[in-house]
Amino acid sequence: MRFPFYLAIIAQSRLYFVTVKLHFIFFLLKAIAVNFLLSYNESIFLRTRGWDHMKPRIDRPNFRCNQFYFLHKEWQNVPVQHYHAHEGIEFLYIHEGSGRLILDDRLYTLGPRALVFFQPYQPHLLSYELPYLRSLVKFKLPLSDPFIQLFPRLCDFFGVLEKSVAKQQIFQLDPKQDKELSGHLALLDEALRAVTLHEQKEQFHVFLLQFMSFLKLRIFIEVDTVARPFPLRHAHYPEKVWEWVNLHFKEPFHLNKLALDLHLSASYLSGLFRQYTGSTITEYITKRRLDEACLLLQTTSLPIDQVGKNSGFRNAAYFCRSFKKRYGLTPQQYRIQSAQSFESFMPSTR
Repeated sequence: MRFPFYLAIIAQSRLYFVTVKLHFIFFLLKAIAVNFLLSYNESIFLRTRGWDHMKPRIDRPNFRCNQFYFLHKEWQNVPVQHYHAHEGIEFLYIHEGSGRLILDDRLYTLGPRALVFFQPYQPHLLSYELPYLRSLVKFKLPLSDPFIQLFPRLCDFFGVLEKSVAKQQIFQLDPKQDKELSGHLALLDEALRAVTLHEQKEQFHVFLLQFMSFLKLRIFIEVDTVARPFPLRHAHYPEKVWEWVNLHFKEPFHLNKLALDLHLSASYLSGLFRQYTGSTITEYITKRRLDEACLLLQTTSLPIDQVGKNSGFRNAAYFCRSFKKRYGLTPQQYRIQSAQSFESFMPSTR
């Protein structure tokens, strides 16, 4: 009896699929084993250096009070790898160590003396070889707006970094540039440690102007801040919300009006903003109004209720409650403390 030809084909096909499955299982087991060995070797590496007992520390910007975040020469010994973005501009400087960066779907290798800047809401993924030594400077742009307007060229430079299509975001510094940048960072660290928490915002203003001037003249030499118009980058929706709030925060807020202006549904816009920033649009507007109130309390003699109205609060009692909840002081106490801090820097007139 002859063996049918089609049965032979079926038998060979089954044998082929069984072989493929076995190969897949083999490679899967191999990948698991390699991953286990890498993890085991990393734990041995950390244990031999006494780092296995250190608590993980993931630094995230806290813009609650001063709208800036600064970290100076801190060793990182815990692996952190996640996509994230920031509401403001970020400068990252690697003093020692190396790592990899995924930015705009491109992979970069970072080493010592690498300076990187990230635009607002620009997603990026960082992965480092442990340990590494870094410094961070992050700030929200409304913080600098009232002061940077006094310096037209520097103001143009801010605009290019914030809104243009960035041709270069990673800079490899030479030893001289490294020394100069490290000096600027060390001076800010010393200044922030020497003053009270309430005075740190003023110190950061002074540093920011000097720091950005240094970057413009010594690092971002090829950046053209004169040519107009420069190509604009695509703005993320949370950034559009931020721009809209800066224009309308003194007005009564209506989510439907914001959604209509941005051509999105109200529910989708709310969810998207919370996903990016971790807060609601209403919370963000309240923060923006309180920031304006602080500026008015420091620079004007307006009555407290008028400060609240000029900041977007329609109810004086709600303004005072919101202010104290955030700062731990009433508006009047904040104004007195600000005045005392200013007087402490004034020279004696004897």
